[in-house]
Amino acid sequence: MPKICSYGFSCASMLLQPGLTAEDCPNQSVCGTIIQLTEEEQAQLYEARIESNRRVVQTVLMSPQRAAQRLLGDRGCPQTPETIGIEESTVALIDAIATCQEMIADLTSSYVAPPSVEAHRYLVKRPYATYQYNKLTSKKAIFPPQQEENPVKVLHLSRDTDPRNILGRSGIERRNRILLLKTQIEKATELLSTAMETIEASSIEEVVASKLLG
Repeated sequence: MPKICSYGFSCASMLLQPGLTAEDCPNQSVCGTIIQLTEEEQAQLYEARIESNRRVVQTVLMSPQRAAQRLLGDRGCPQTPETIGIEESTVALIDAIATCQEMIADLTSSYVAPPSVEAHRYLVKRPYATYQYNKLTSKKAIFPPQQEENPVKVLHLSRDTDPRNILGRSGIERRNRILLLKTQIEKATELLSTAMETIEASSIEEVVASKLLG
């Protein structure tokens, strides 16, 4: 079985020489010493690069940290925002926010009822007939008065087919849809805030050290 690099490098990849094994690698006597180095010490290794369509071999100094980065960069399948999927998720979030903003702009382009307001039908009895009417009501007096000096709790909207009634009831539906968006946006914001707080609560180094000790 062919000898492999004692540190874990791919000799063929590092020297840009397909088929190169550890036995013929110019780094064979050095790679095994990397794990013995202190953080300040460095080992001299050979690596190749392409320059003007030519393979050029050069020497580089590698500390244990840089060697680890090189190994995992070459063989650890390092991920990018695109390959791990976070880029797609971020774009989807941005698109969703843009769509929400468009929906809100559309919903608020016409009458939107206040949060405390609801629509009700009521009957008016006359000696000769009973009539059905509609009104907006609020628990608090918020409507500007028609004749009174102070705000009132009721705004009359007339019969079912009257444009005032249709627009008033449509305004309640618009409000409900806006509040639905508001609730879900707040939930999403809370989830993102919780995730970011968890990420910032401790360093990666602390988490790794804790797992190794455990």
